[in-house]
Amino acid sequence: MKIQQTPEIDRFFRRCMNNMKNENKNRFLDMKVTPKNEKYIQRQMLKAGFQEFEGSEDSWPSLFIQSQDFMLSPYNFNIRLDKIENEEFRFSSELLPANRLFNVSGIIFDKDRELNDWMQLRALDQPYKAAVLWQNNDVWMLDAPSESCTIDPYAKKAHGNVLTFGLGIGYFVFMALLNPEVESVTIIEKSTSVIKMFNEYILPQFPQKDKIKIIEGDAFDFFNHKFIDPFDYVFVDIWKSGDDGFLIIEKLLQQYFPPFDKTDFWIESSCFEFIPALILLYFHSIVNHKVESFQNQLYQRMLSKIAKYFDSDDSLISDVDSLKDRMYDPQILRKIISLNTNKR
Repeated sequence: MKIQQTPEIDRFFRRCMNNMKNENKNRFLDMKVTPKNEKYIQRQMLKAGFQEFEGSEDSWPSLFIQSQDFMLSPYNFNIRLDKIENEEFRFSSELLPANRLFNVSGIIFDKDRELNDWMQLRALDQPYKAAVLWQNNDVWMLDAPSESCTIDPYAKKAHGNVLTFGLGIGYFVFMALLNPEVESVTIIEKSTSVIKMFNEYILPQFPQKDKIKIIEGDAFDFFNHKFIDPFDYVFVDIWKSGDDGFLIIEKLLQQYFPPFDKTDFWIESSCFEFIPALILLYFHSIVNHKVESFQNQLYQRMLSKIAKYFDSDDSLISDVDSLKDRMYDPQILRKIISLNTNKR
């Protein structure tokens, strides 16, 4: 790929570089918000680049989550986790404070596609006693609003015969089965003890048990064309955060590249957050005829994949939108990540 250096493209690079350096959004995490200072904080968030506060102030979303609404949500209202107690799992609770901003979304990509990406920050209006499940001496699951907010959109999107990788406490399964478009849910779960705990304590509380099938096995043994093809929708959730999530998604995509429209990865945008920035740096290096490199091995590996992908593109780019398309197209991001640079 070749990029024609123009004043418009130079300005685009400068805007993106400035956005990459902007750390102002992070200062709002754990900030105290009250009904009295909410509007002031929203104005400050707008200045910092939170795009949900563009437009008239009357249209701005509230910074508060109603704790009562979360407690009365379908899963929390119907499923009790406090009885879980066996040789490996035990239940406890943790009081989540009110009036403190926390992240309830995956990374939301900049609508202008210039690396001004952001996340939704919200605060509970009342303290909430969250369920904590321990596996041996480690926290295995925290049933917090951030979990439901990032999973509910996938459950609403699910349809037909659904395949999901990762069982957990069955939140996605429960919510997906509330969707009238869903006919069945098949679950791939690696842990024998998780399946045992779920079958003993949680599954009996599900109203649609006959639509659930659990298969014990490693996700990588089932992530292939032959197994996935018969399903209508696939949801993968076998990591704890964007950090370990990226490496797992990379390994999965290198093994098999599933149909884009029917396969979702939990918090994919957060897992892939750094890729558009690396693509931008690669484009910048083409224009300036220099070689970009990183000491960070992950970044360097991904930069090699980006170069390999765009080396096969014979286009001559002379406009900003074409660069943005290549930076933010989710299918392109998956294709880049799926490349194996070890293969000749």
